Amino acid sequence: MNATAAPEVTASEVKARAQKGVLVLAARVLASQGLRVVSALCLSRLLFPDDYGLFGIVNYAATLGVYLGDLGLSAALVHQSHEPTAEETSTIFWGHQLLTALVAAVVILFAPNLVSEYALGAQALPMVYAMAAGLFLFSLRIIPNMALERKLAFPAIARAELIENLAQVVSTISMAALGWGAWALVGGGLVRGAVGLVCIWAASPWRPRLTFHLSIIRRLLSMGLAFQLPPLVGAFTAGWVPLVVGRYLGKDAVGLVNWAWALASTPMMLSVILNRVAFPAYCRLQDDPVGFADYLRTSLRRLSAALCLLIPLAVLAVPVAVPLFFGQRWVPAVPLVQWFSMECILVTLIGLLATAQNAGGRPWQRFAVTVGVGVSKWALGTWLIHQFGLMGVGPLGSIISLLELGVTAWLVTRLNPALKGIGVEVVEPVVTVGLLLLGSILAAPYVVRDGLWAQAFVGVALFAGLFLLRERLPGPLPLVAELRTIAGLVRARLRGPVPRESSS
Repeated sequence: MNATAAPEVTASEVKARAQKGVLVLAARVLASQGLRVVSALCLSRLLFPDDYGLFGIVNYAATLGVYLGDLGLSAALVHQSHEPTAEETSTIFWGHQLLTALVAAVVILFAPNLVSEYALGAQALPMVYAMAAGLFLFSLRIIPNMALERKLAFPAIARAELIENLAQVVSTISMAALGWGAWALVGGGLVRGAVGLVCIWAASPWRPRLTFHLSIIRRLLSMGLAFQLPPLVGAFTAGWVPLVVGRYLGKDAVGLVNWAWALASTPMMLSVILNRVAFPAYCRLQDDPVGFADYLRTSLRRLSAALCLLIPLAVLAVPVAVPLFFGQRWVPAVPLVQWFSMECILVTLIGLLATAQNAGGRPWQRFAVTVGVGVSKWALGTWLIHQFGLMGVGPLGSIISLLELGVTAWLVTRLNPALKGIGVEVVEPVVTVGLLLLGSILAAPYVVRDGLWAQAFVGVALFAGLFLLRERLPGPLPLVAELRTIAGLVRARLRGPVPRESSS
């Protein structure tokens, strides 16, 4: 088994490739978000909260299966210093299939208990079986996708994901229009998985061999678990919505929460892009602490600027937009959408910091933080539901995520001296902008007592004025200047390289 060293790449080359990857995937996300808007508008008229609730509870078992069927072995391959060998990639590929088969069998075994415990009805059991089988649509693409990501071949990945998104939207809307209810959400996910699997395999040059070495699994398992345990704990943490909310408030409440999160979490697609590009890029910069720190600091600063300006404006528009575009049946979810939107800012920043932790060789720190977050969310979330019902769900995520952001930022500053002060740079914009937004929301009804439209306009005007005032203060991070920098980078990328003049 011959291991070859990874090709030498300078910090500037890594950053250039990563920036190109971000822009390519961002273009894909813009197109996908257009599809997502069409899907949300149609499905909100065709489906009901109990459909989303039923799907959310059933989907939880499949979500856990995705994490349990990986164990982080592919991430360990990306993180290692040498290029993965054919024996390594094939071993991990077959290992994933064995794990997925085991997980699918366990899900099927316990499915009847889940269905009866939550009184989900007769149609829920075949849903669980179908989604358990669909786990293979994910496991079969992990290594081909990893091969593309390690080479930073994100244009090919973006094309595949755009095609699978289109397939999901078309199939889900079609099934919902035929009256399939929650099955439309299940079927759309399965169609997406199948189409995406075909596209990734067509784009990736990697093919498996009939080889399996248990020694490779043992060698990579420790590092892989360190990468996979935090998201697995995060998946268990997310289970408090279907399990606790479903238990005490019913599946309609679960449907409202899931629908609100699906609408509010649109910016999370940006987080997924950044993390996917950042992890292989950060791994390449492990031996360059200054380049590592500069890339991370720049990414966080620009991300904060974009999110802290755009998300609050969306929050102010939610009370008007939800009944206008999605119908009165979703009005009870308005406060949830507002809270979740602010939580998404925090989660997106945490994701980039967590990626830096993993790439910097501190995955067990990440695991400890994730466990603390999970315990806190289950305990505090259960208490809030008992005290305030459905309205206790919204503030929970923002409270816990703000604490997690502060702790994670502090831990990241300890990776190397060049990261000193990054904690204040990350936390300050979120806190100050959040307080300005809260003040605008509370003040708007006192300025204009009647009319959602009028209150929304007043809220936007108040927030804009306070935001510009903040920009003129000497202490806070200037966010508008960062937005100008981002716009300049995008324009430069769209123009392409400037041709050199030939010498005479």
